[in-house]
Amino acid sequence: YQADASIMEECDKLVHQVLEDHGHLDILINNAGRSIRRSLELSYDRFHDFERTMQINYFGAVRLTMGFLPSMSERMQGQVINMSSISTLTPSPRFSAYVASKSALDAWARAAAVEYSDRNVRFTTINMPLVRTPMIEATTIYNSMPVLTPDEAGDMVVEAVIHKPKRIATNLGIFLQVMNAVAPKASEVIMNTVFRMFNDSSAARGDGQTEQVQASNEQVALGSLMKGVHF
Repeated sequence: YQADASIMEECDKLVHQVLEDHGHLDILINNAGRSIRRSLELSYDRFHDFERTMQINYFGAVRLTMGFLPSMSERMQGQVINMSSISTLTPSPRFSAYVASKSALDAWARAAAVEYSDRNVRFTTINMPLVRTPMIEATTIYNSMPVLTPDEAGDMVVEAVIHKPKRIATNLGIFLQVMNAVAPKASEVIMNTVFRMFNDSSAARGDGQTEQVQASNEQVALGSLMKGVHF
């Protein structure tokens, strides 16, 4: 089965096909998504960046979930796993469009989990760090940064399926969330410093240049300290 999750009609068609062929779905993993790394200063005339991230990361995921929820509720069994981001746990400059869409899905899932708690339909949010996939290839500086491998990311998904927790996050993600809650201004200043240490990529600037950026020693050290955080 395949569908473009940014097109609602295709989401509906996929739901219909799966239910027609199998009668129900045990586990839905909302993994399809779009990430945009671009500072707000370069986004003044790019409102469509915010629209297209919401379209697939939020509306597409909600549309699919809403399609499968009735049968899950009727069977009193089911799980929805949402692939969120470590960036929803701490301020993440250059990822405002992406983080907003993932945060919207997080909030929606928390509300849905309450409504379906007595129907044995479980919702799990995975605050996934950066993973070495083609989606981050445009930002060549990540080539020098330690990020999760696909196998490590897969292990987090397996844990979600087996144990069905409310949330899965790395220790670093939890620490950053606590720091932001306890000392929000300090967290803001730290992340602003991080923001100024890095530049927008050529793709984000839209200058048509092909560049291979070599990370500085300071950037590599920071990346090692904050593995998987969006810079």
